[in-house]
Amino acid sequence: MKSKTKSPNGGGEKRLEAVTTPDMLRMLVENVRDYAIILLDPKGNVTSWSPTAERLKGWRAEEIIGQHFSKFYPPEDNVSHKTATELAVAEKEGRFEDEGWRVRKDGTRFWANVVLTALRDKEGKLVGFGKVTRDLSERRAAEEKIRKQSQEIFEMAAVPVVQVWEGILLVPLIGTLDSQRTQHLMERLLQRVTETSSPVALLDITGVPTIDSQTAQHLIETVAAVRLLGADVVLTGVRPTIAQTLVHLGIDLSNVFTRSSLTAGVRMALEILNLKVGPKS
Repeated sequence: MKSKTKSPNGGGEKRLEAVTTPDMLRMLVENVRDYAIILLDPKGNVTSWSPTAERLKGWRAEEIIGQHFSKFYPPEDNVSHKTATELAVAEKEGRFEDEGWRVRKDGTRFWANVVLTALRDKEGKLVGFGKVTRDLSERRAAEEKIRKQSQEIFEMAAVPVVQVWEGILLVPLIGTLDSQRTQHLMERLLQRVTETSSPVALLDITGVPTIDSQTAQHLIETVAAVRLLGADVVLTGVRPTIAQTLVHLGIDLSNVFTRSSLTAGVRMALEILNLKVGPKS
């Protein structure tokens, strides 16, 4: 179909080619660079392949048209029949959206957002599916980096390990010692003992409100791990109620230096290092 329009110079008519809606849709599919737009038949076989799909996934149109879209999924998803589930949900609900790993032709994986839309004719009969895929690998990598940094900051705040003197490390514990926090404590303390070659570690439990059997066991495991590295441990902040609880629980601290205050613990650590200190109060 062609249309006519007058020339801006009044010199006659200029013919313009009319662009049909299907042509515009085709141009959209071919020129969108961030989204791979794919058409599937009702069974999930590829019937249309956009240039972006080729760039993102690696297959040329002649290689992939007619193939089942399960080729884009990792083996574990195909074992669990994930693609069949997606088609069933999209057919029933009208669409299906998911984020997960997808596979390129060369076997590499990328993190993708996928929207699967059921396509029906005027009578409501299912004629296929439209599949739009976007590569979110960079966003996921950035989110993972932020998550890792946040976790590191949390661990440093939750279990600080401070070098208060050459050869002496201090771990001021505040709050409840659960299994996860104790694991962080042990890992960071052992790492710092190794890095600094410190022969003494001060564990101050002044800020620990109560000691139960699990908390006591965590402390004993941490002490044993530090001693395996050749460092001595001084447990400070042992209040009378804490001491009674440890005795009641049958916790053996005979191989651990204990002091009631952090000040006394630092003095003990200096003595271990054979340093001269002032008279004891």
